Amino acid sequence: MESNATFSNLEDIFSRTRTALNEFKDIITPVIEEAKDDHERLYWHHIYEEEDHRFDRLEHLLPALQSINADDSTITTEDSEFVHLLQDISLEKFGLHNFLEHLDLSLYTFKDTELEKPIQSLRDMTSEDYQLTKQLLDQLNEEFKGGLSFKTSVPTDEKEDIDERLKLDTYAPTDTHSGSSGQSTPQHSKKRLTVGSLKY
Repeated sequence: MESNATFSNLEDIFSRTRTALNEFKDIITPVIEEAKDDHERLYWHHIYEEEDHRFDRLEHLLPALQSINADDSTITTEDSEFVHLLQDISLEKFGLHNFLEHLDLSLYTFKDTELEKPIQSLRDMTSEDYQLTKQLLDQLNEEFKGGLSFKTSVPTDEKEDIDERLKLDTYAPTDTHSGSSGQSTPQHSKKRLTVGSLKY
């Protein structure tokens, strides 16, 4: 069954993500502690809190994925626990998108500092994992079609009914901005909304 490999790949992705978001939390912790004003503290605290909450979700999700991967029995959408697992996976796809945005936001702040390189590395890995997760979810949706809908995990930038002026080109589904290394990098100059407008 195709889904067996799919769940194994998803387990790998979310395990990497759990490690990456903890690295990112460690990077921004001193920024929060040493914030020059309440606005800066709130800005980074908000990002930290979202990723910390996501860590808690992954702590719940990963054992469920490990259990699915260790069990050779047939899985169906008749199993309510399996359906809940698929919904949780769908939510984590959206979480990957948010994590990618958080990393891009931080790259503006830490440009030309010693933190730029490790954050860029996390960003490149997350971008690749996000694109792969979208493909894996498409495969699951095809395999279990009729009983599932992952519409709630579609980010604003990928929704067809959203005004194009509100979308960011960086996160458009058909534009991965791959460089010569094959890794995705943020193309900040192509954003329609500036980070300044989001931050201030």
